[in-house]
Amino acid sequence: MLWFLVGLVAGVVGAGLVLQRLCDRRVSETEERVAAELARARAEARDADQAHAETKQQLLALQLRFQSLEAELERTQKEATAARHRLASQEDLERALREAQATIARLEGELSALRAGSSARAASESPAQPPPSPARSAEPAMRAELRALEAKLAMLPAGSSAAALLKQRRAELVAKLAELPQPVEPHLPVEREEHPPAPRSEPLPTAIAPGPAAQGDAPPPRDDLKLIKGIGPVLERRLNELGIRTLADLAALSPERVKEIDAAIDFPGRVERERWIEQAKELLARRSE
Repeated sequence: MLWFLVGLVAGVVGAGLVLQRLCDRRVSETEERVAAELARARAEARDADQAHAETKQQLLALQLRFQSLEAELERTQKEATAARHRLASQEDLERALREAQATIARLEGELSALRAGSSARAASESPAQPPPSPARSAEPAMRAELRALEAKLAMLPAGSSAAALLKQRRAELVAKLAELPQPVEPHLPVEREEHPPAPRSEPLPTAIAPGPAAQGDAPPPRDDLKLIKGIGPVLERRLNELGIRTLADLAALSPERVKEIDAAIDFPGRVERERWIEQAKELLARRSE
């Protein structure tokens, strides 16, 4: 009986040891499996963090790209608006050019008609009464066209093709106005004496020295006012008629006198716009050096 109990205790102790060993083995296997899963989870977490960082960088790059595209779109819209404005201004310039060409054609037709009419009248009128010059008759129309061209040139940009054509037409008009004949006083026929004069006993002097009165009748000195930019032959003749004959006269103009000249030459504001007074002062300063 005693040996039975001893064997039973020994069996129980052995079974306990076997069970303890099995439990320890299972615990170690579980710990190893948990450690492996934890390492794998940590690796996946690192991969996820790296992917998140890359995604964040890509998102930042996309945001920058979006901002640059917005700026480019805004710049493109501004360029399109400016292009539309330029197109509108170009259309205005072309319209002004067409109007100027139509005016030129109309004036040329009127001038041709005036020349034809004057030629027809010249054949019927007497020699004592010469017909009026067609060019002189067309002078008001040419001056009106010149004023219109000046107004259009003031509105057009300096480097445009329309402005160049208008300047060319203005030069042609100024040249035509300069070529216009001046009005000539009609010469009355001198009646001849019926009886020849008595012969002189004294010889005629070969030359007569000018006296004080003759010296006082000498014409006043004149300067070449065409040295001023903007003054041509026509304007120079008009200024001489207004009493402006020298650069000193031009440099000493008062504001009231400037207004009178602007009204007389039919070009308002041209004296100040083209700086005639300043140019005259500069030329006088160069002359005095």
